[in-house]
Amino acid sequence: MPLTDHPLLSDPVSRKRFIVVILSLLLVLSANIAALLSGITWVFPHLFYLPILLAGYWYPRRGPLISLLIASLYCVSAYLLTPADLFTTLSIISRGIVLVIIGVIVSLLAVRLRRSEQQLHDLIEFLPDATFAIDLEGRVIAWNRAIEKMTGVPKREMIGEGNYAYAVPFYGEARPILINLALTGDTAIEANYPVIRRFGDVIEAEIFAHALNEGKGLHLRLSATPLFDSGRERIGAVESIRNITDEVLTRSSLENSNRQLGALSSIIRHGVSARLEELYRHLTIGSMQFNDPASISFLGKIEEAADGIRRQIAISRDFREIGSAPPVWTPVQEAVLRAVARLDIGEMIVRVWTERLVIFSDPHLSTALSHLIENAAAAGATALLVTYQIRDGGCAIILEDNGVGIPDEKKATLFSEGIEQSGHGLFLAREVLAITGISIHEEGKSGAGARFVILVPPEGFRIT
Repeated sequence: MPLTDHPLLSDPVSRKRFIVVILSLLLVLSANIAALLSGITWVFPHLFYLPILLAGYWYPRRGPLISLLIASLYCVSAYLLTPADLFTTLSIISRGIVLVIIGVIVSLLAVRLRRSEQQLHDLIEFLPDATFAIDLEGRVIAWNRAIEKMTGVPKREMIGEGNYAYAVPFYGEARPILINLALTGDTAIEANYPVIRRFGDVIEAEIFAHALNEGKGLHLRLSATPLFDSGRERIGAVESIRNITDEVLTRSSLENSNRQLGALSSIIRHGVSARLEELYRHLTIGSMQFNDPASISFLGKIEEAADGIRRQIAISRDFREIGSAPPVWTPVQEAVLRAVARLDIGEMIVRVWTERLVIFSDPHLSTALSHLIENAAAAGATALLVTYQIRDGGCAIILEDNGVGIPDEKKATLFSEGIEQSGHGLFLAREVLAITGISIHEEGKSGAGARFVILVPPEGFRIT
Protein backbone atom coordinates (compact mmCIF):
# COMPACT_ATOMS: atom_id res chain seq x y z
CA MET A 1 0.00 0.00 0.00
CA PRO A 2 1.45 3.42 -0.89
CA LEU A 3 2.43 5.51 2.11
CA THR A 4 -0.04 8.27 1.18
CA ASP A 5 -2.93 5.77 1.40
CA HIS A 6 -2.32 5.26 5.11
CA PRO A 7 -5.16 6.72 7.27
CA LEU A 8 -2.71 9.14 8.90
CA LEU A 9 -1.75 10.52 5.48
CA SER A 10 -5.03 10.19 3.58
CA ASP A 11 -5.71 13.93 3.23
CA PRO A 12 -3.63 17.14 3.20
CA VAL A 13 -4.59 18.15 6.75
CA SER A 14 -3.61 14.73 8.15
CA ARG A 15 -0.31 14.82 6.27
CA LYS A 16 0.52 18.26 7.66
CA ARG A 17 -0.29 17.13 11.18
CA PHE A 18 1.82 13.99 10.80
CA ILE A 19 4.77 16.03 9.56
CA VAL A 20 4.45 18.48 12.48
CA VAL A 21 4.42 15.62 15.02
CA ILE A 22 7.47 13.95 13.42
CA LEU A 23 9.44 17.20 13.14
CA SER A 24 8.63 18.21 16.74
CA LEU A 25 9.66 14.73 17.93
CA LEU A 26 12.95 14.86 16.03
CA LEU A 27 13.65 18.38 17.30
CA VAL A 28 12.92 17.48 20.91
CA LEU A 29 14.85 14.22 20.68
CA SER A 30 17.86 16.02 19.19
CA ALA A 31 17.75 18.68 21.91
CA ASN A 32 17.59 16.02 24.62
CA ILE A 33 20.49 14.04 23.16
CA ALA A 34 22.57 17.23 22.96
CA ALA A 35 21.65 18.10 26.55
CA LEU A 36 22.43 14.59 27.81
CA LEU A 37 25.81 14.68 26.11
CA SER A 38 26.43 17.97 27.90
CA GLY A 39 25.41 16.44 31.25
CA ILE A 40 22.00 18.24 31.47
CA THR A 41 19.26 15.79 32.57
CA TRP A 42 16.50 17.77 34.28
CA VAL A 43 15.03 20.38 31.89
CA PHE A 44 14.97 19.07 28.37
CA PRO A 45 12.92 15.86 29.02
CA HIS A 46 9.89 18.11 29.58
CA LEU A 47 10.05 19.09 25.91
CA PHE A 48 8.70 15.63 25.04
CA TYR A 49 5.31 16.91 26.26
CA LEU A 50 4.98 18.86 22.98
CA PRO A 51 4.86 15.93 20.50
CA ILE A 52 2.84 13.88 23.02
CA LEU A 53 0.22 16.63 23.38
CA LEU A 54 0.01 17.15 19.61
CA ALA A 55 -0.29 13.44 18.90
CA GLY A 56 -2.85 12.90 21.69
CA TYR A 57 -5.04 15.77 20.46
CA TRP A 58 -4.80 15.08 16.72
CA TYR A 59 -4.79 11.26 16.91
CA PRO A 60 -6.59 10.48 20.19
CA ARG A 61 -7.15 6.78 19.49
CA ARG A 62 -3.47 6.26 18.70
CA GLY A 63 -2.29 8.74 21.33
CA PRO A 64 -1.41 6.20 24.07
CA LEU A 65 0.64 4.09 21.61
CA ILE A 66 2.45 7.17 20.26
CA SER A 67 3.18 8.41 23.80
CA LEU A 68 4.54 4.96 24.68
CA LEU A 69 6.80 5.10 21.62
CA ILE A 70 8.03 8.60 22.48
CA ALA A 71 8.61 7.62 26.11
CA SER A 72 10.58 4.58 24.94
CA LEU A 73 12.79 6.76 22.71
CA TYR A 74 13.46 9.05 25.63
CA CYS A 75 14.20 6.21 28.04
CA VAL A 76 16.55 4.40 25.64
CA SER A 77 18.46 7.57 24.70
CA ALA A 78 18.71 8.71 28.32
CA TYR A 79 19.81 5.29 29.55
CA LEU A 80 22.53 5.04 26.90
CA LEU A 81 23.84 8.58 27.40
CA THR A 82 23.82 8.90 31.20
CA PRO A 83 25.80 7.12 33.96
CA ALA A 84 24.32 3.74 34.73
CA ASP A 85 23.43 4.06 38.44
CA LEU A 86 20.22 3.04 40.22
CA PHE A 87 18.96 6.56 40.95
CA THR A 88 19.40 7.73 37.36
CA THR A 89 17.73 4.59 35.98
CA LEU A 90 14.72 4.99 38.30
CA SER A 91 14.51 8.66 37.38
CA ILE A 92 14.49 7.84 33.65
CA ILE A 93 11.82 5.15 34.09
CA SER A 94 9.61 7.44 36.21
CA ARG A 95 9.80 10.21 33.60
CA GLY A 96 8.92 7.72 30.87
CA ILE A 97 5.87 6.57 32.90
CA VAL A 98 4.78 10.20 33.39
CA LEU A 99 5.06 10.83 29.64
CA VAL A 100 2.84 7.81 28.93
CA ILE A 101 0.29 8.86 31.57
CA ILE A 102 0.09 12.38 30.11
CA GLY A 103 -0.37 10.92 26.63
CA VAL A 104 -3.20 8.67 27.85
CA ILE A 105 -4.94 11.55 29.67
CA VAL A 106 -4.71 13.88 26.67
CA SER A 107 -6.02 11.13 24.39
CA LEU A 108 -9.00 10.43 26.67
CA LEU A 109 -9.87 14.13 26.86
CA ALA A 110 -9.49 14.46 23.08
CA VAL A 111 -11.78 11.45 22.54
CA ARG A 112 -14.45 13.05 24.73
CA LEU A 113 -14.02 16.34 22.88
CA ARG A 114 -14.33 14.57 19.50
CA ARG A 115 -17.46 12.79 20.69
CA SER A 116 -19.00 16.06 21.86
CA GLU A 117 -18.09 17.75 18.57
CA GLN A 118 -19.56 14.83 16.62
CA GLN A 119 -22.81 15.02 18.58
CA LEU A 120 -23.05 18.74 17.86
CA HIS A 121 -22.26 18.09 14.21
CA ASP A 122 -24.92 15.37 13.97
CA LEU A 123 -27.44 17.61 15.71
CA ILE A 124 -26.95 20.36 13.13
CA GLU A 125 -26.56 17.92 10.23
CA PHE A 126 -29.94 16.24 10.72
CA LEU A 127 -32.03 19.26 11.69
CA PRO A 128 -35.13 19.46 9.45
CA ASP A 129 -34.57 23.19 8.90
CA ALA A 130 -31.77 24.46 6.67
CA THR A 131 -28.99 25.46 9.08
CA PHE A 132 -25.46 26.80 8.83
CA ALA A 133 -22.92 28.32 11.20
CA ILE A 134 -19.94 30.65 10.93
CA ASP A 135 -16.97 31.44 13.17
CA LEU A 136 -15.74 34.84 14.34
CA GLU A 137 -13.94 35.41 11.03
CA GLY A 138 -17.14 34.75 9.10
CA ARG A 139 -16.01 31.37 7.70
CA VAL A 140 -18.60 28.63 7.31
CA ILE A 141 -18.10 25.86 9.90
CA ALA A 142 -21.39 23.98 9.42
CA TRP A 143 -23.66 23.48 6.38
CA ASN A 144 -26.27 20.80 6.94
CA ARG A 145 -28.13 18.50 4.55
CA ALA A 146 -31.32 20.56 4.55
CA ILE A 147 -29.48 23.68 3.38
CA GLU A 148 -27.64 21.64 0.75
CA LYS A 149 -31.04 20.59 -0.60
CA MET A 150 -32.46 24.11 -0.42
CA THR A 151 -29.55 25.86 -2.13
CA GLY A 152 -28.11 23.08 -4.27
CA VAL A 153 -24.65 23.91 -2.88
CA PRO A 154 -22.83 20.87 -1.41
CA LYS A 155 -21.08 21.10 1.93
CA ARG A 156 -17.59 20.50 0.49
CA GLU A 157 -17.90 23.69 -1.57
CA MET A 158 -19.05 25.88 1.33
CA ILE A 159 -17.14 24.74 4.44
CA GLY A 160 -14.31 27.17 5.16
CA GLU A 161 -15.64 29.85 2.80
CA GLY A 162 -15.81 33.44 4.05
CA ASN A 163 -16.46 36.91 2.64
CA TYR A 164 -20.25 36.37 2.85
CA ALA A 165 -20.13 33.51 0.31
CA TYR A 166 -23.03 31.86 2.16
CA ALA A 167 -25.32 34.74 1.11
CA VAL A 168 -24.86 34.18 -2.63
CA PRO A 169 -27.12 31.07 -2.96
CA PHE A 170 -29.98 33.03 -1.35
CA TYR A 171 -29.64 36.58 -2.61
CA GLY A 172 -27.37 36.31 -5.64
CA GLU A 173 -24.67 38.48 -4.07
CA ALA A 174 -22.14 38.35 -1.23
CA ARG A 175 -23.40 40.67 1.49
CA PRO A 176 -24.02 40.68 5.27
CA ILE A 177 -27.18 38.81 6.25
CA LEU A 178 -29.08 37.98 9.44
CA ILE A 179 -26.36 35.69 10.84
CA ASN A 180 -23.89 38.60 10.63
CA LEU A 181 -26.32 40.79 12.56
CA ALA A 182 -26.43 38.13 15.29
CA LEU A 183 -22.62 37.88 15.27
CA THR A 184 -21.64 41.55 15.11
CA GLY A 185 -24.75 43.49 16.14
CA ASP A 186 -24.31 45.81 13.15
CA THR A 187 -27.71 47.52 12.99
CA ALA A 188 -27.10 48.65 9.39
CA ILE A 189 -27.89 45.05 8.35
CA GLU A 190 -31.47 45.47 9.64
CA ALA A 191 -32.27 47.64 6.60
CA ASN A 192 -32.26 44.47 4.45
CA TYR A 193 -35.26 43.00 6.32
CA PRO A 194 -38.80 44.46 6.41
CA VAL A 195 -39.51 43.23 9.95
CA ILE A 196 -37.10 41.98 12.61
CA ARG A 197 -38.15 40.46 15.93
CA ARG A 198 -35.84 39.84 18.90
CA PHE A 199 -36.26 37.27 21.66
CA GLY A 200 -33.21 37.66 23.87
CA ASP A 201 -30.20 36.70 21.75
CA VAL A 202 -32.41 35.21 19.02
CA ILE A 203 -33.21 37.37 15.99
CA GLU A 204 -36.07 36.42 13.65
CA ALA A 205 -37.07 37.84 10.28
CA GLU A 206 -38.97 36.96 7.10
CA ILE A 207 -37.76 37.72 3.60
CA PHE A 208 -38.15 36.74 -0.04
CA ALA A 209 -34.93 35.16 -1.36
CA HIS A 210 -35.12 35.69 -5.10
CA ALA A 211 -32.10 33.54 -6.03
CA LEU A 212 -33.56 30.25 -4.75
CA ASN A 213 -35.85 27.79 -6.53
CA GLU A 214 -34.12 28.20 -9.90
CA GLY A 215 -34.54 31.96 -9.77
CA LYS A 216 -38.25 31.83 -8.91
CA GLY A 217 -37.52 32.70 -5.29
CA LEU A 218 -38.82 31.43 -1.95
CA HIS A 219 -40.36 33.09 1.08
CA LEU A 220 -38.16 32.31 4.09
CA ARG A 221 -38.44 32.60 7.86
CA LEU A 222 -34.99 33.17 9.35
CA SER A 223 -33.73 32.72 12.89
CA ALA A 224 -30.17 33.58 13.93
CA THR A 225 -28.35 33.59 17.26
CA PRO A 226 -24.76 34.02 18.44
CA LEU A 227 -22.68 31.07 19.66
CA PHE A 228 -20.92 31.55 23.00
CA ASP A 229 -18.10 29.81 24.81
CA SER A 230 -18.19 28.96 28.53
CA GLY A 231 -17.21 32.55 29.36
CA ARG A 232 -20.09 34.03 27.33
CA GLU A 233 -17.67 35.29 24.71
CA ARG A 234 -18.97 35.15 21.13
CA ILE A 235 -17.25 32.50 19.06
CA GLY A 236 -19.59 32.45 16.05
CA ALA A 237 -23.24 32.42 15.04
CA VAL A 238 -25.81 30.00 13.64
CA GLU A 239 -28.82 30.62 11.37
CA SER A 240 -31.80 28.38 10.67
CA ILE A 241 -33.94 28.90 7.57
CA ARG A 242 -37.45 27.60 6.90
CA ASN A 243 -39.30 27.68 3.60
CA ILE A 244 -42.68 29.30 4.30
CA THR A 245 -43.70 29.92 0.69
CA ASP A 246 -46.81 27.72 0.97
CA GLU A 247 -47.73 29.40 4.24
CA VAL A 248 -47.37 32.88 2.73
CA LEU A 249 -49.41 31.95 -0.34
CA THR A 250 -52.10 30.38 1.83
CA ARG A 251 -52.14 33.40 4.10
CA SER A 252 -52.45 35.71 1.13
CA SER A 253 -55.31 33.65 -0.29
CA LEU A 254 -57.10 33.68 3.06
CA GLU A 255 -56.65 37.43 3.38
CA ASN A 256 -58.12 37.92 -0.10
CA SER A 257 -61.00 35.58 0.72
CA ASN A 258 -61.64 37.31 4.03
CA ARG A 259 -61.58 40.69 2.32
CA GLN A 260 -64.09 39.51 -0.28
CA LEU A 261 -66.29 37.84 2.32
CA GLY A 262 -66.10 40.94 4.47
CA ALA A 263 -67.17 43.11 1.56
CA LEU A 264 -70.04 40.74 0.75
CA SER A 265 -71.07 40.57 4.41
CA SER A 266 -71.01 44.35 4.66
CA ILE A 267 -73.20 44.68 1.57
CA ILE A 268 -75.68 42.14 2.94
CA ARG A 269 -75.77 43.77 6.39
CA HIS A 270 -76.29 47.18 4.84
CA GLY A 271 -79.09 45.87 2.68
CA VAL A 272 -80.82 44.04 5.55
CA SER A 273 -80.42 47.07 7.82
CA ALA A 274 -82.06 49.27 5.20
CA ARG A 275 -84.95 46.83 4.89
CA LEU A 276 -85.30 46.73 8.69
CA GLU A 277 -85.52 50.50 8.86
CA GLU A 278 -88.26 50.34 6.26
CA LEU A 279 -90.02 47.63 8.28
CA TYR A 280 -89.81 49.77 11.44
CA ARG A 281 -91.38 52.70 9.61
CA HIS A 282 -94.28 50.52 8.48
CA LEU A 283 -94.69 49.14 12.00
CA THR A 284 -94.76 52.64 13.45
CA ILE A 285 -97.39 53.72 10.92
CA GLY A 286 -99.35 50.51 11.48
CA SER A 287 -99.42 50.94 15.27
CA MET A 288 -100.85 54.42 14.75
CA GLN A 289 -103.57 53.19 12.33
CA PHE A 290 -104.80 50.16 14.27
CA ASN A 291 -106.73 50.30 17.53
CA ASP A 292 -107.57 46.60 17.69
CA PRO A 293 -105.61 45.00 20.61
CA ALA A 294 -105.07 41.80 18.66
CA SER A 295 -103.60 43.71 15.72
CA ILE A 296 -101.39 45.81 18.01
CA SER A 297 -100.18 42.64 19.75
CA PHE A 298 -99.43 41.07 16.38
CA LEU A 299 -97.45 44.15 15.31
CA GLY A 300 -95.57 44.01 18.61
CA LYS A 301 -94.46 40.45 17.91
CA ILE A 302 -93.25 41.50 14.45
CA GLU A 303 -91.27 44.33 16.05
CA GLU A 304 -89.69 41.91 18.56
CA ALA A 305 -88.63 39.68 15.67
CA ALA A 306 -87.17 42.70 13.88
CA ASP A 307 -85.25 43.63 17.07
CA GLY A 308 -83.83 40.11 17.13
CA ILE A 309 -82.66 40.43 13.52
CA ARG A 310 -81.03 43.77 14.31
CA ARG A 311 -79.19 42.26 17.27
CA GLN A 312 -78.01 39.34 15.15
CA ILE A 313 -76.67 41.78 12.54
CA ALA A 314 -74.71 43.60 15.25
CA ILE A 315 -73.35 40.32 16.61
CA SER A 316 -72.34 39.10 13.14
CA ARG A 317 -70.43 42.35 12.59
CA ASP A 318 -68.55 41.89 15.87
CA PHE A 319 -67.90 38.21 15.18
CA ARG A 320 -66.38 39.00 11.78
CA GLU A 321 -63.84 41.30 13.41
CA ILE A 322 -62.55 39.04 16.18
CA GLY A 323 -59.20 37.40 15.57
CA SER A 324 -58.38 39.87 12.79
CA ALA A 325 -55.63 41.49 14.88
CA PRO A 326 -53.01 39.87 17.13
CA PRO A 327 -53.69 39.65 20.89
CA VAL A 328 -52.45 42.49 23.09
CA TRP A 329 -52.02 43.24 26.81
CA THR A 330 -55.25 45.02 27.73
CA PRO A 331 -56.10 46.85 31.00
CA VAL A 332 -59.35 45.23 32.14
CA GLN A 333 -60.75 48.37 33.75
CA GLU A 334 -60.38 50.34 30.50
CA ALA A 335 -62.03 47.51 28.54
CA VAL A 336 -65.02 47.43 30.91
CA LEU A 337 -65.45 51.20 30.78
CA ARG A 338 -65.31 51.16 26.96
CA ALA A 339 -67.94 48.42 26.93
CA VAL A 340 -70.21 50.45 29.23
CA ALA A 341 -69.74 53.57 27.11
CA ARG A 342 -71.00 51.82 23.97
CA LEU A 343 -74.20 50.54 25.63
CA ASP A 344 -77.52 51.99 26.75
CA ILE A 345 -77.81 50.34 30.19
CA GLY A 346 -80.47 52.66 31.57
CA GLU A 347 -80.32 53.14 35.35
CA MET A 348 -77.98 50.20 36.00
CA ILE A 349 -74.91 51.16 38.07
CA VAL A 350 -71.58 49.55 37.13
CA ARG A 351 -68.75 49.41 39.66
CA VAL A 352 -65.31 48.24 38.44
CA TRP A 353 -62.50 47.21 40.83
CA THR A 354 -59.85 45.97 38.38
CA GLU A 355 -57.61 49.01 38.04
CA ARG A 356 -54.28 47.13 38.34
CA LEU A 357 -55.23 44.08 36.25
CA VAL A 358 -53.89 43.65 32.70
CA ILE A 359 -54.63 40.54 30.63
CA PHE A 360 -53.41 39.13 27.30
CA SER A 361 -56.50 39.03 25.09
CA ASP A 362 -57.97 39.71 21.68
CA PRO A 363 -58.23 43.49 21.05
CA HIS A 364 -62.03 43.05 21.00
CA LEU A 365 -62.17 42.25 24.73
CA SER A 366 -64.49 45.20 25.30
CA THR A 367 -66.90 43.69 22.74
CA ALA A 368 -67.06 40.45 24.73
CA LEU A 369 -67.59 42.35 27.99
CA SER A 370 -70.31 44.51 26.41
CA HIS A 371 -72.42 41.41 25.73
CA LEU A 372 -72.06 40.29 29.36
CA ILE A 373 -73.01 43.76 30.62
CA GLU A 374 -75.93 43.99 28.21
CA ASN A 375 -77.09 40.58 29.43
CA ALA A 376 -77.22 41.97 33.00
CA ALA A 377 -79.20 45.02 31.91
CA ALA A 378 -81.66 42.85 29.97
CA ALA A 379 -82.17 40.70 33.08
CA GLY A 380 -83.39 43.71 35.03
CA ALA A 381 -80.22 44.27 37.09
CA THR A 382 -79.80 47.65 38.74
CA ALA A 383 -76.18 47.08 39.79
CA LEU A 384 -73.18 45.24 38.33
CA LEU A 385 -69.90 44.69 40.17
CA VAL A 386 -66.69 43.73 38.34
CA THR A 387 -63.83 42.41 40.51
CA TYR A 388 -60.96 39.91 40.26
CA GLN A 389 -59.39 37.16 42.38
CA ILE A 390 -55.99 35.46 42.09
CA ARG A 391 -56.55 31.72 42.14
CA ASP A 392 -54.39 28.60 41.78
CA GLY A 393 -55.48 28.21 38.16
CA GLY A 394 -54.92 31.84 37.20
CA CYS A 395 -56.91 35.03 37.67
CA ALA A 396 -60.72 35.08 37.88
CA ILE A 397 -62.54 38.20 36.62
CA ILE A 398 -66.01 38.21 38.17
CA LEU A 399 -69.04 40.06 36.82
CA GLU A 400 -71.86 39.82 39.38
CA ASP A 401 -75.28 41.49 39.06
CA ASN A 402 -78.51 41.62 41.04
CA GLY A 403 -80.84 40.67 38.20
CA VAL A 404 -83.10 37.64 37.92
CA GLY A 405 -80.17 35.31 37.21
CA ILE A 406 -79.91 32.39 34.80
CA PRO A 407 -82.35 29.47 35.15
CA ASP A 408 -80.53 26.24 35.99
CA GLU A 409 -81.96 24.40 32.98
CA LYS A 410 -80.47 27.00 30.61
CA LYS A 411 -76.90 27.10 32.00
CA ALA A 412 -75.72 24.07 30.01
CA THR A 413 -76.46 25.79 26.69
CA LEU A 414 -75.85 29.37 27.78
CA PHE A 415 -72.78 29.87 25.57
CA SER A 416 -73.85 27.64 22.69
CA GLU A 417 -73.95 28.91 19.13
CA GLY A 418 -77.39 30.11 18.13
CA ILE A 419 -78.69 30.18 21.71
CA GLU A 420 -79.85 33.74 22.33
CA GLN A 421 -82.34 33.62 25.19
CA SER A 422 -81.78 37.28 25.92
CA GLY A 423 -80.29 38.07 22.54
CA HIS A 424 -76.96 39.36 23.80
CA GLY A 425 -74.13 37.40 22.18
CA LEU A 426 -72.80 35.13 24.97
CA PHE A 427 -71.48 32.73 22.33
CA LEU A 428 -69.54 35.61 20.79
CA ALA A 429 -68.14 36.59 24.21
CA ARG A 430 -66.88 33.06 24.77
CA GLU A 431 -65.22 32.96 21.32
CA VAL A 432 -63.42 36.29 21.85
CA LEU A 433 -62.03 35.12 25.19
CA ALA A 434 -61.06 31.65 23.93
CA ILE A 435 -58.62 33.10 21.38
CA THR A 436 -56.04 33.55 24.15
CA GLY A 437 -57.03 30.53 26.26
CA ILE A 438 -59.44 32.40 28.54
CA SER A 439 -62.52 30.46 29.67
CA ILE A 440 -65.88 31.67 30.97
CA HIS A 441 -68.68 30.08 32.95
CA GLU A 442 -71.70 31.16 34.98
CA GLU A 443 -72.02 30.15 38.62
CA GLY A 444 -74.81 32.38 39.97
CA LYS A 445 -78.04 31.20 41.57
CA SER A 446 -81.31 31.44 39.66
CA GLY A 447 -83.39 34.29 41.07
CA ALA A 448 -80.42 35.84 42.89
CA GLY A 449 -78.50 37.38 40.01
CA ALA A 450 -75.99 36.19 37.42
CA ARG A 451 -72.30 35.62 38.27
CA PHE A 452 -70.06 35.28 35.23
CA VAL A 453 -66.49 34.10 35.98
CA ILE A 454 -63.79 34.74 33.36
CA LEU A 455 -60.72 32.59 34.15
CA VAL A 456 -57.43 33.91 32.73
CA PRO A 457 -54.52 31.40 32.65
CA PRO A 458 -51.47 32.16 34.89
CA GLU A 459 -49.28 33.33 32.00
CA GLY A 460 -52.05 35.57 30.65
CA PHE A 461 -52.36 38.23 33.36
CA ARG A 462 -50.26 40.85 35.14
CA ILE A 463 -50.81 42.99 38.21
CA THR A 464 -49.28 46.40 37.51
